Amino acid sequence: MLKQFNFLTLNVDNNTQLKRHQNTVMSFLGKLCRYGFMIIIHFIQRLLLYMSFFASKIFFAKTNKEQWVVGVDEISSMISLLGNVVAPVKTVSLSKNPYYTLKYDYHISCENKLLSYAIRGVYAPILLGYLANTSDKFLYVWNTGFLFDRDFEFKFLKSKEKKIVCMFLGNDIRAPKLMLDYCKDKGLDHFVDYVGAGNPYYLSDKFLNKKKKAAQSADAYADAVFNAPIDQMSYLECKQYPLPYMYNKDLISNNSSKFENLSKLKVLHAPSSPLLKGTGLVRAAVKKLEMKGYEFEYVELQNVSNAEVLEHLKSSHIVLNQFYAFLPGVFGIESMANGCAVLQSANPEIETSLPQNERGAWVVTGYWEIYDNLKYLLDNPNEIEKIANKGVDYVRRYHTYEAASEYIKSVLAENGIES
Repeated sequence: MLKQFNFLTLNVDNNTQLKRHQNTVMSFLGKLCRYGFMIIIHFIQRLLLYMSFFASKIFFAKTNKEQWVVGVDEISSMISLLGNVVAPVKTVSLSKNPYYTLKYDYHISCENKLLSYAIRGVYAPILLGYLANTSDKFLYVWNTGFLFDRDFEFKFLKSKEKKIVCMFLGNDIRAPKLMLDYCKDKGLDHFVDYVGAGNPYYLSDKFLNKKKKAAQSADAYADAVFNAPIDQMSYLECKQYPLPYMYNKDLISNNSSKFENLSKLKVLHAPSSPLLKGTGLVRAAVKKLEMKGYEFEYVELQNVSNAEVLEHLKSSHIVLNQFYAFLPGVFGIESMANGCAVLQSANPEIETSLPQNERGAWVVTGYWEIYDNLKYLLDNPNEIEKIANKGVDYVRRYHTYEAASEYIKSVLAENGIES
């Protein structure tokens, strides 16, 4: 009986080992296939790029090459905004952002992600080959490129004596482990901890290596880099310039009429990502105030167009922006430009790339202070318009197209780039 038991145990062990071996082999073959597939894709893209480049060189030899190209994936309307700041310019958006209906010179508007990806794989290298003949300066928003291998793309452009500017906006360059260590050292909470707990890949070496590669590529090839050194802590070693937020001065409005009747205040929260923006903490603060008898209109917007958000800003008195970041972000600028008193964790004492001689344009609010600071404004409604007006002045001073243009030109000149 004992021998039979040992025999059965041996069979189970052998079957288990066989399955593990099979899984290992299948995993290896899967990785090998993906690697081989990407080699083929990279080869095809490079072939298309060179064919397009030399064909364009023949047919567009006399084209004026003093031109910017700004692209290639729209984030927070930055490509469109930069198109109003640098000139002459061609704007490129190789993917569809569901929150915006903006116009570009070159755009893949397909909403089907798989089809869009396939179109991009063929169209983008051909477009790059053409633009490399008609343009001399390339400004990259986010960490993507025309090619799936952006490092090779940068090498190609530098071999053609093109100027490259990189503008990073957040998770495209932020190294979660560095951010986590920094915040722990400062005794601060941060969304990277929560994202990492829900998605281990976010804190993995594989993800970290992608951020290192993006930083190394920018260090090696970019003539200038825009990034927030604290809020978007990264492996970049080059000099980094503060991000240039932009807003059309003709759309700036301190709508004083909405402050004539403060009997029912409107409080707006419009998170693009509830986890990253601290929405759970916002809801807790709002709930506690409602339970204490405070009456106000709380509006929370998610998955709506930017146009709808802007429409709500016109009638809002208070905006609860984001409470883990150290920058205002585009929505913070939009809120101040529309005459709202903004509560946000953006803090010049932490993110020293923010203007240091400005205080009071918004209410600096840590994630633990949302209830207290919102309660203060509800208890002191006459303070709301004062803060809102300072926010409007702040945007006029630093973030109009004209102000952003002058700032960008100064950065470019410092780095030997003619604007």
